Amino acid sequence: MAKYRNETLGVVNVGGVVIAPKKSADVDDKARGLQKLVKLGVLAKVETSAKPAAKQESKPADKPAE
Repeated sequence: MAKYRNETLGVVNVGGVVIAPKKSADVDDKARGLQKLVKLGVLAKVETSAKPAAKQESKPADKPAE
């Protein structure tokens, strides 16, 4: 499975997965018609990069009891 982005203004159905315009979805690499849609420029493979580390929120230090 890989992520593909619909580059058209219409809805695309490939391998039973419906992809809205300008949205991405996971599609089986062996789905029928996928390679032709990529070749025509209807779909583009999205390169997945490592997710950036989540920001850690700093908590204020507990104030000592007075």
